[in-house]
Amino acid sequence: HNVRCKEKMALLLILTVTVAVATRAEQVCNVGTVCNASYAVSGLGCCPYEQAVCCPNKQTCCPQGSACVDYGVNTTCVPTNGGTNTSGLSVCKTGPSANFSTTLKKILIIGDSVSIGYTPLVAQHMADVATVLHSPEDTRDGGAEETAYGVQCLDYFLRKPQNGEMVKPDIIMFNWGLHDGPLRNETLPGQYGLPNVYAQQLENITVSLKAKQPQAKLLFALTSPFMCSAQNDGCVVNLNNQAKAIMDAHNIPTINLHDAIVGKCGPPPQPTCFGIHNCFCPHCPNAGPNKGYDFLAQNVIVPGLKSLF
Repeated sequence: HNVRCKEKMALLLILTVTVAVATRAEQVCNVGTVCNASYAVSGLGCCPYEQAVCCPNKQTCCPQGSACVDYGVNTTCVPTNGGTNTSGLSVCKTGPSANFSTTLKKILIIGDSVSIGYTPLVAQHMADVATVLHSPEDTRDGGAEETAYGVQCLDYFLRKPQNGEMVKPDIIMFNWGLHDGPLRNETLPGQYGLPNVYAQQLENITVSLKAKQPQAKLLFALTSPFMCSAQNDGCVVNLNNQAKAIMDAHNIPTINLHDAIVGKCGPPPQPTCFGIHNCFCPHCPNAGPNKGYDFLAQNVIVPGLKSLF
């Protein structure tokens, strides 16, 4: 996917004199302010601040009475009347705009860019029994990103963009991990986090998800492998072990995307997987039937979801 931290933008100091309203035709925020969110399908999302200043980079926001100083997707919020600078927040992408069926099982998948890749295939294979939707509604970036973004944005992930109403799926499959160390060992809000905060933040997400969606059965997907790097994959395994312990403590079942792929392609590092160069490093799109994402969908994810019916 597109790595936003690689974007190079000129330093911008913008003194904003107007703020966004909480409603636009394509986006409603039950709390906070509608701002631009470049990687959301609609191009809009929600800033948790009321009457926020939406920053020119179209990805971050600042409190009312601040100016945005943008360095790519990093923002410093400078109070216009003096005071202490703060870091800008990454605008939250929101939940699916499509509707669940009224007659089939309702399944919501919350996860990273790998989950964006396999969700349409899961939906295809379950079309006769379930409606499967992805959150956040993002088709070309990192989806739910790192756990810090999940803590900040979970409530928005669970709401429809057009009216702000909470979705009520029967099953929620969720995942965090790829953006919490394996991709980059740095903190960049709305893109990357560090492994040492992963467990506590995933715990917070899990507790919040259970409270917000008491009707839903939960399933956690342990993160898929990083096949071209043993070091990066070691970080995946470490985070998966932490996630498994958290889910066990909450009696939430897990499916193991990592071990399914490694069992098929061998332990990292592997230059190819399913005969495809750099497959699952970390992505593997367009691999074909029962390969790559479709292998996960058919052999791991669909059986895991159906076990909760």
